[in-house]
Amino acid sequence: MGIFKLDENDLDHMIANKDLKGLRKALTNKNEYLIRYRAAEALGDLGDSYAVDALINSLNDEDLSVREMVIYALGEIGNKQAVIPLIANFEDVNDELREMIIYTLGEIGGKDSEEFIKLALNEINNTIRLRAVEALGKIANPDSVEDLLPMLDDDDIDIRLATISALGDIGDAKAIDPLVQLFNNEFKWNTRRYCLQSLGKIEDCTLEPFISALDDVDWHVRERAVDIIGKYADEEGINYLNRALNDADLDVRVRAKVIIEKRNNLQSTSPVINIATKKKSAQHRLEEAIDRIGKNEAVEILIEYLNDENPDIRHRSAEVLGELKDPRAVKPLISALKDENSSVQWRAKEALRKIGEPSVLPLMDILDDEDPNVRRRAACALGDIGDVRAIPSLIGNLDDKDAIVRLKTAISISKFGDEAINPLTIALKNDNFIIREKAALALGEIGNTLAIPALKEQLTDENPYVRNSVDNALKIIKARNN
Repeated sequence: MGIFKLDENDLDHMIANKDLKGLRKALTNKNEYLIRYRAAEALGDLGDSYAVDALINSLNDEDLSVREMVIYALGEIGNKQAVIPLIANFEDVNDELREMIIYTLGEIGGKDSEEFIKLALNEINNTIRLRAVEALGKIANPDSVEDLLPMLDDDDIDIRLATISALGDIGDAKAIDPLVQLFNNEFKWNTRRYCLQSLGKIEDCTLEPFISALDDVDWHVRERAVDIIGKYADEEGINYLNRALNDADLDVRVRAKVIIEKRNNLQSTSPVINIATKKKSAQHRLEEAIDRIGKNEAVEILIEYLNDENPDIRHRSAEVLGELKDPRAVKPLISALKDENSSVQWRAKEALRKIGEPSVLPLMDILDDEDPNVRRRAACALGDIGDVRAIPSLIGNLDDKDAIVRLKTAISISKFGDEAINPLTIALKNDNFIIREKAALALGEIGNTLAIPALKEQLTDENPYVRNSVDNALKIIKARNN
């Protein structure tokens, strides 16, 4: 099979059979950018270092979306061989690709990645600085704390919140005093909650900040304080939760009551919990729910274990909830999209996809979540579910500030097929060039000739990226329909 005769069916076969050699060759297919794009995506998903050199060679692909996916795929594989080529490309590409390079360097890690990412903290572009902060948090080297502390005073609220989270992920004691000081002086409840969350991850932090937070003016902060005290405090510390039993907010009171009961080994009045506590380990209790009790009881226990300390338990719980397809699991699974473990996030997304229609509106609601990983997972799930109600919201998300979210959103819209053509042709005339460019990308992937007139009108678009995307889309549609 010659690479220039490769079509979508050939590629589907390669992906299904994990044909690394064939997918590497597909990266060189000059006739259709979507072949190269999907090959890069598949190689990233497979995560095999055998693909790294071929992906590096594709860093200069003529198509912007292919280059985006190549960079992303290198991050998924995580081989340090890609670090120097990625850094070498940083100054020669637009901000969108530079943002993705920083993200990918954070995924790969290592000394060279870390030193380069620190330099990006001084970039003018806020989004690149944000990605740099997030990347250092992901690498989690205590040596980065001194570089991150000044970012707590950044003018951009997203960067400040990302810095707080990164300091928590690193877990170094040097961040305790700055985070406590920020908590005490911050008037925004969301920032205070972030501070508590990160302080809770730092081993050397005392209970004092969390005990003080039980009197915070905002219930979100008080509830987070209750959770952290319940997770880390000894028996003496748990006594402080008694004040939360009289909290003005019902959610805070209920959360404190549940934690106190568990810590005191009190039997719940629920027969579900009684069954679950018979086993010594969380894994045994989980399997008991899956194997021995009815669907209703299993759902309740599985939802409970979405909050277990063990990520393997959370992953397994989300997986089985997807198989049970019970709408009661939608809200907890939406919360699990924010799990600190990426594997749990992915499994929660898959579970929401399997549940289907009941997940659609809640997923649409989080397309503007502050966390780009959540937005990306939500967009992917909506595309997989295929409910047409999501199309307008997804199109509105094509200008997301995160490059990966934009890319995944465009791919998700294309999965709706002909149903998305009219909304996308309208989006081709949007004032935002990013929306126009990604709308053209999606129309090309749909491949229907009905989109040709609208695409041809945009061949003279004022933006070169839009023109390039439109030209590629027309070539793809022509190739598929000849």
